[in-house]
Amino acid sequence: METRSSVNCSASDSQFEGIGWEASQGGTGLENVNHLAWTVANLTDWTISPSCYINLPPQTQCTQNLTVILYTFPETISISSSSGSGGVMNEGEKYRFSCDIHNVAPVQYLTVTWYKGDAMVHRESIDNPSKKPVHHSSVLSVTPTRKDNGVPFRCEALLDLLPEGPQLIASSQEFNITVHFGPDVQCHLSANLDLREGETLEGGCPVTGRPSPTVSWLKAGQPTDPAAPLSRSDTGRYTVEAKGATLIRREVSVQVLYLPSQIVELEDSEVDVGSTVSLKCSSAGNPQPQYSWDYYQTTNVMVENEDGVSHLHIHNATAYNMGSYTCHASNDIGNVSKTAGVTVKGSRREEGKKQEEPQKNRWNRRRPTECRRDRLYVTSMDVLNSLRLLSVLLTSQLLSLSNGTGPSASLECPIEITPDRMVVRYQSRGLRPAICTLTPADYTHLKEMYWQVGQGDTTDGMSWFADTDRDWDPRPVCIATFSVIGTCQKPLNFTLYKTPDSVSIRPVVGSSSAVEQREFQLQCDITSVAPAANVAVRWYRGNETFEPLRRGPLRVTGCQPENDTTCDPRDVRSPLNVSSTISITLNRTDDGAEFSCEAQLDLGPEGPLPPPNMMSSPFNVTVYYKPVINTTKLPKTIPVFRGYPEELVCEAEGQPAPKIQWLYSSDVVPRESGDTLFVSDAGVYNCSASNQVDSIYHEVNVILKEDYLPLIAGFVAVTVVAISIVFLFIYSIYYKNTKMRRYSLKNPKVDTPSSNVAHNGCDMQFPMTKLSHTNRKCTTSGLFEGQPVNSSCLVQMNPPSVVVRFGDSFSVNCSSTSDLIESMGLESRYGSSMSSSGNSFVVLKVESVTDWEFEPICFLNHLRDGQCLQTLPVTVYKTPDTVSISPPSLEGLVEGERYSIQCDIVNVAPVSSLSVHWHRGDAIFYTERFDGSSLSPVNKTSVFNLTAQRGDDETRIWCEAQLDFWTPVPNVPRIKSESRDVIVLYSPTFMEPNNETLELSAGIKLSLDCTAAGKPTPVYSWRSPHHIQRTNQNENQSVLALSIQLPGTYECTASNSQGSNTKYFTVTEATRNRTAFAVLVGGGVFLGVVILIGGLLSLTPKGTFSFSKGGYLRGRPTLSGEGCSLILKPSRVVVGFGEPVSVSCEAARPVRVLGWESAISAAHTQQDLSVQWKVDSLIDWIEEPICYGVFFTAPRQCEEKLNLVLYKTPDSVSIRPVNHTGPMVEGKEYQLLCEVQNIAPVQYLTLRWYKGQTEVYTSSFSELTSSSPVQVSSVLMVTPTKDENGEQYRCVAELELGPEGPRTPPTVTSEPLNASVYFPPAFLSPEIEVLDLVVGAEMTLNCTATGNPTPLYSWQSSNPIEDRMEDEAALTSSSLLPGTYTCTASNALEKKSKQFIVKAETKGK
Repeated sequence: METRSSVNCSASDSQFEGIGWEASQGGTGLENVNHLAWTVANLTDWTISPSCYINLPPQTQCTQNLTVILYTFPETISISSSSGSGGVMNEGEKYRFSCDIHNVAPVQYLTVTWYKGDAMVHRESIDNPSKKPVHHSSVLSVTPTRKDNGVPFRCEALLDLLPEGPQLIASSQEFNITVHFGPDVQCHLSANLDLREGETLEGGCPVTGRPSPTVSWLKAGQPTDPAAPLSRSDTGRYTVEAKGATLIRREVSVQVLYLPSQIVELEDSEVDVGSTVSLKCSSAGNPQPQYSWDYYQTTNVMVENEDGVSHLHIHNATAYNMGSYTCHASNDIGNVSKTAGVTVKGSRREEGKKQEEPQKNRWNRRRPTECRRDRLYVTSMDVLNSLRLLSVLLTSQLLSLSNGTGPSASLECPIEITPDRMVVRYQSRGLRPAICTLTPADYTHLKEMYWQVGQGDTTDGMSWFADTDRDWDPRPVCIATFSVIGTCQKPLNFTLYKTPDSVSIRPVVGSSSAVEQREFQLQCDITSVAPAANVAVRWYRGNETFEPLRRGPLRVTGCQPENDTTCDPRDVRSPLNVSSTISITLNRTDDGAEFSCEAQLDLGPEGPLPPPNMMSSPFNVTVYYKPVINTTKLPKTIPVFRGYPEELVCEAEGQPAPKIQWLYSSDVVPRESGDTLFVSDAGVYNCSASNQVDSIYHEVNVILKEDYLPLIAGFVAVTVVAISIVFLFIYSIYYKNTKMRRYSLKNPKVDTPSSNVAHNGCDMQFPMTKLSHTNRKCTTSGLFEGQPVNSSCLVQMNPPSVVVRFGDSFSVNCSSTSDLIESMGLESRYGSSMSSSGNSFVVLKVESVTDWEFEPICFLNHLRDGQCLQTLPVTVYKTPDTVSISPPSLEGLVEGERYSIQCDIVNVAPVSSLSVHWHRGDAIFYTERFDGSSLSPVNKTSVFNLTAQRGDDETRIWCEAQLDFWTPVPNVPRIKSESRDVIVLYSPTFMEPNNETLELSAGIKLSLDCTAAGKPTPVYSWRSPHHIQRTNQNENQSVLALSIQLPGTYECTASNSQGSNTKYFTVTEATRNRTAFAVLVGGGVFLGVVILIGGLLSLTPKGTFSFSKGGYLRGRPTLSGEGCSLILKPSRVVVGFGEPVSVSCEAARPVRVLGWESAISAAHTQQDLSVQWKVDSLIDWIEEPICYGVFFTAPRQCEEKLNLVLYKTPDSVSIRPVNHTGPMVEGKEYQLLCEVQNIAPVQYLTLRWYKGQTEVYTSSFSELTSSSPVQVSSVLMVTPTKDENGEQYRCVAELELGPEGPRTPPTVTSEPLNASVYFPPAFLSPEIEVLDLVVGAEMTLNCTATGNPTPLYSWQSSNPIEDRMEDEAALTSSSLLPGTYTCTASNALEKKSKQFIVKAETKGK
C-alpha cells in the first residue's frame, strides 16, 4: 500500500558523532544533528524494518529498530455457497459457505466472523506470519434444517491494528437460503387415524414439505378427495402419495368417529304383576356407545350389555317397577337418550292411579299457580305414596337390624353425592361439580334440596361448584327435606390442595458444620402448602433416603403456642409455612455429603398419582473431627546416633486442619521446620495437634546411641589392604614360575616352518631365512613403503556406521592415531569440516537428513604417505505412514477354502530392511522379508494365503511392519495394523464321534448325548424306533432323556449350513428276572379288561363316555346352521390369552337339555332356555366349544359350534443379519431375518418390513393352521447402497383378527437395526483439474472425497510438500511450484487417485 510515513529519531546523550537511518526505503547517511526524521513518500516495501543508529566515541555504535506495519484492506468482501447462487438447500445435507477476502495484509491481524441472522455462529483467527497481501477464504460448514428457511448468512472481516493503528471492518452481503424438505406425512404409520364425521383427510393428516408437495389420496386403488367431509362409510385403509422434492407413499388406517344414532327400539311396555318384561336399547356409533339407565332402583331389575345392545330385564314385576325408564347411549363424540314407560297391570298402584285421576284433575284446578313455602298442599295419593315409601324404608331397616348390619338408631339418609370425595388443585379450571342425587331416584317425596357451605351460606340445586381460589375449608353439606322422613344431610369430603412454593433445607443452628459423633439438627422449610396435614417429608443423603436418629413433628413455622395460637397443621386447611426437623449423628466419612429433603402431598387414591412432590436444593455439610496423629511416621521410641541428627515428622489429620506444635525441655535446642523437628540430643519430645474440636498429644522418647560405624569401617579397610598385599605377593610368585619361563638360545632348535607361513624377518630373535624383498623397510605402523595408501588408511570413524531417521540429526567423529598428520577433514553434501593443523580428529554434525542416499567421506593428508580416504555408511529410514489389513472382514470363512489376506504398508524406507510379521492372537505364524535396492519410500504389500481351519475360529489376525538393521537402533517403532476377528464356518463334529451301544438298567434313566461342535451352532433332530409323543420338550436338543425306556436304535442328526452328521445309539435291554414282570402284566391285563367292559357300557356315539341316559348323544343325527334353534351370542369370539370370555347359548323353542360341551367349563341346564359358557381366564388352547340342545320335538338334537379365536401377542420380535456381523458393503447382497417368538394364531399374522418409514415387504402366514403358539420368521434380501448408510430396518408383527378383535390390531415392533454401509471413496469432482499458478497467491487443491470408512489422504509430487499438509483433503499454500500433484484417497475398500496440474504463469500475460 502506498502511503507517506515519517518517524523522528533523537538521542538523549550529547556525546555522539552523528545520527542516521538505515532502511530499504528512505535511508539517510550519518548526519551531525540531535534528531533526524525518516520520511518515505510512498511506502511499498511490505517487509521493511528501518533502524536508527548513532556513533559514539570511541568507535562504538548503538542501533534501535523501528517496527513498521504496512497494511491494506479491501472495501468489500464476498460470500458464496456450495449450493449455488440461488441458495436452495436440502434439509440434512452438508453445505459450505465461503467468505472471500482479497488483497489483505497483514493477514495475521485478520479475524473473520460468521453470522446466522443476528447470532454469531463461528469466529476464525488467521495464523499466517506473511506480511504481504494475500487472498484469504474462510469456510463455514452448515447442515440446514427446515427452521433455517429464509435465514440470512453473512461474514464480517475485521483487521484490528489497535492501539497504534486503525480498526477496519468490512461485511459481506446477506445470503438468504431456501431449505427444501419433505414431503412429511404428519400422522403415524400403521396407527389408526381417528377423525370425526364431517372432518377431512387433509385436515386430520396434513402433508408438509418445501416445495409444496402434490398430494393424492387413494382408497382401494381409487382416488378420493381429501377435502371432502368424511362420512361413517369412509372408514378404511388409505394410501397417501406426496410428490415434492422426493416421492413418498404412506398407508394410513382411518377410523371415522360419529355420535350414537337415535334410539328406535325402546318403546312403552305393559306387563302383568309377577311376569317378566325386557326393554331393548340399541344405538349405532363409533366408538361403540356405552349404555346407562335411569329408573327407580329395585332388586328385580337387571341390566345386560352385550354386542352393542343393552337389555333391561324386569323379573316378577311389582308396583314399584311402574314408571319411566330412560336409556342413555354415549361415546366420546356425544350422547342420545330415550324414555319409555312401563305399566304393571293388576297392581294396586295402577288401580289407585285410575281412581284418583278425576280427583287429581279437580285438585289441579283448585291449586294456586304459585306454591307458598309456609303452606304445604298434599293429595291423598301423595300421602299413600309417602306411607308406602316409609314402609319400604322401615322394612329394609328392620331387615338390616335383624341381620346385624343396619344402624341402631336412625334411618340412613337416602342421599348420594357423586363423587363422594373431591381432591382439587388450587386455581384449577374446568372442574366438574359435585352432584347430589337420591337413592332410589324417586323425587316424588322430595320437598327441597340445597347445599350448605361454611357458616351457613346455601346454594340451591343439586350441583355444587368449588371455588378453587378461596374454598380452603368450605365443608360442603348436601341437605334434603322429604315429606315423610323430614330433613337429612350428607357431607362432601372436599380437599383443596396447593403444592409448595418452595422447599429448602438449613441447619437449625446457623453454622453449616457439624462435629463428629455429636447430634446435628437439620430443618426442612416448606413454604405455602395446603393442606399441611397431608405433607410427608422424606430425607435424602445423596440420592438415597435414610431414617434419621430422631424426627420432630411437622409444625407451623414460627408459631408460638403461648400466644394462644395453634401450632398443629391439622387445625388449618389454608396454605401454611411448615417445617420439619431431624437429628442426625455424622462421622468424618460424611464430610462434604449432600443432604436434601422432599415434601410430598399424600392425598389418597382420589388425589393425583403420582402424588405431587418438590425437592429442596442439596445442602453440603462440613464435618469437624478431632486430630489424629500419624504414629506410623512418628513411633514412641526413636534411637539417635551421636553426631547424626534425626527428623521427627509430626503429621496429623483433622477438620479443620490441625495446628502442630512441638514441646520439649529448655535444656535442648533442636532445629524446628514446620511440622518437622531435627533432634540430636536424647530426651522427651511432645507433639501437640489441635483444632477447634480437640487437642491430642503424642510423646516421643529419643534415645542416644554411640555410632560404631566408623570404627567398623576402618577395621574392614585395614583388613582389605592386608588381604590385597598377600594376594599380590602370591600372584607375583605364580607369574614368575608359570608365565616367565626361562629359554636358552645357545643351541636353539627351530622347527621347520610351515609352508603357508612367511616371516619378513623384522625384529626376529631367531635365525631364519629372510624373504627376497630386501628393499622393504619396517615401520612402526605396520605399513611398508611402496604400498598403496588407501589399503590401510589410519582413520577411524565413530560411529563406524549410522542409521538415522529421515529428518533427524546425527554427528560423526573422524580421528587418526598417526603422528604425521598434515590435515584431515569430513566432506558431505550437508557441508564439510576441517581440522586445524596438527589435530588428529574432526567432527561433522548434520542437523536434518533430507536425502535418502549419501555417504560422508573422511580424508587424511599424511606428511609422508600422501592422502587416504574413509567412507561412512549411512542408512536413512522412515517408518510406514499406515499399516492396514484387508479384506475388512474375516467373518464367515468356510473351512478348507483358501483366502488371501493382504497387508498394505504405505511409505516405508529402505525396503531391504522391511519385515512383515503376521500374528494370530499373540503368536507370529508367518514372516515375510523384502528385497530391493530402493532407498527412498515405497509402498509394499504382503500377501498371506490362509486355508481356513476350525482351529482359526474366534482368533484375531493382524500384521506388523518392522525395520531390521545390522546394528541395533533404539526407539524404532513397530507399526501395527488393526486386528480382524476370524469366524470360520464348519460342519458339525460329534464330541464322541463313534456310535454308542448302551444297555437299559432298572431304575436308571438313560440319556443319549449327541453334543456336536460346529458353526453355526448345530441344530439337532432325533429319530426314534418307537412312536413316542413328547410334550413340553424342545426337539432341538443335544441330549435326549428317554422318558420311556425302550430298546432300539436311535438316530441323531446334527446339521448346520455347512453340512450334517449322523450318530447312532443302540439301546439294548438288560437280561432280568421275568417273574415280577409276568405278575404285573397279568394284573394289568385284568384291570384293562374291567375298564374295557365299563367303557363299552358308557361309550357314547360321539366317542365320549357318559353314564347319562336320555341326554345329548354325540353322533346322533343333528341339525346345525340356519335350521338349528340355537342362537350363540356372540357367534364369534376373539379373546386374548389370559383374558375372560363369556358366551350365551339360547334356545328358540322348549328344550329338554341345553348345555355346552367343552374341555373347560362345560355346563348344562334342564330348566332355562339359555346357558352360559364362561371362563375367567382362558389360557388353554382347546377345541372350539359346542352348544348342544335336546328338544321335545323334531329335530330333537341340534348343535352350534362357537367360532373361538384365542390369540397371544408375541413374546418378542427381533431382527438380525444372517451369517454376517459388522458393517455391510455397498453392492453386496445380505439377508435380514425377523424372528417372532410364541405367537398365536399364526394364520392371522402379518409381518411388515420397514426401511426408515417406508414399508418394503410384507409376509403373511395364512397357509399355516396351528392355533397354539409357534415361532415363525421372515427373510428380507437387501443390497445396500451408500445412500442407505445409517438407515434403520425394523419389522412389525401385526395380528389382524377381524371386526370382533381389538379395534386397533395388536402389534409388536422389533428394535431397529442400524445399517452401516461401507463404500469406496468418491471424489466430489473426480476429473483432472488444471490450475494456473499466480506467483504469491494462495492456491487450494481440493481433493475431498466421500466414503465409509472416512477416507485417508496422501499427496505425491515431484515438488516438496509441507509435512502438515500431506494427510489433508485440501492442499492450500501460496508456495506451490509448477508440476503434477497426485492425491490418493483410500479406505478399507479401495484406493482412488486424482491429479492436479499446476501450470506456470505464461510470460506476457
